[in-house]
Amino acid sequence: MNAPVAGVAFDLDGTLVDLEALHHEAWLAAARQAGVHLTRDQALQRLPHFVGGPDPQVAAEIAALAPAAGPAVPPAQTLAAKQRCFDDLAASVEEIAPRAGVGAVLDRLRALEVPIAVGTATERGVALAVLRRAGLLALFGEARVVAARDVPRLKPAPDVYLATAQLLGVPPQRQLVFEDSVTGALAARDAGSRVVAVPTVHDPDYLRRFEAAGAVAVVQDWRAPGLLPLLDRLTAAPDEPPAGRATGPQGRDDHPHGAEETPGAAYVRA
Repeated sequence: MNAPVAGVAFDLDGTLVDLEALHHEAWLAAARQAGVHLTRDQALQRLPHFVGGPDPQVAAEIAALAPAAGPAVPPAQTLAAKQRCFDDLAASVEEIAPRAGVGAVLDRLRALEVPIAVGTATERGVALAVLRRAGLLALFGEARVVAARDVPRLKPAPDVYLATAQLLGVPPQRQLVFEDSVTGALAARDAGSRVVAVPTVHDPDYLRRFEAAGAVAVVQDWRAPGLLPLLDRLTAAPDEPPAGRATGPQGRDDHPHGAEETPGAAYVRA
């Protein structure tokens, strides 16, 4: 039996706030400058790290698709073009808000006195600015944000979530991670943490990759009605049934093997 969750780490872009559309637009624009013309759906199929990065890997994948007849554009140049485009797009957005339903999960964790952290591949200055604009920085605190240059390796390496577990003061095995990308889910799995996926991309083939990455659950969004009960169950002590746990006659557990249904989830394994 898994030990109860004692700390929770969140990815930032796409998970707490939905800036993925801006990242996608920026990548497509940078790819065009490199002679690679893709739609978003084509990028999902042909760029394995299009969602979640790491960015240098996406730039290398774009370079591999460049036509042989054209001038070679180094991946570093494509990466720089993507960052400039993203910065311009983000600056043009009047308001950055948390994804709908994030507040309820943060409120539940605060009520349970479970500490929280952020683990992101974004540069620290940008990450703090996004959290501040979204009204979330005060909830996490700068000291509990692990950003790109705080770790030797980016996702899918486990470094970022090993670092968040250390900041939270919990073993990685007792850390729960919320992620929107398969890349991030792999990082959490390899750190030894459980992961719940809250993706913004709902392509069926992409969603199936979360199961291979070992996700406990994949939910359509933060408002999925089964998400808070799942969180209660994962944080409950073994001898303390979580609130709302379904029981049958004579107190029999209707889900004795952990296969509790989570409405709004593609599947659950907890």
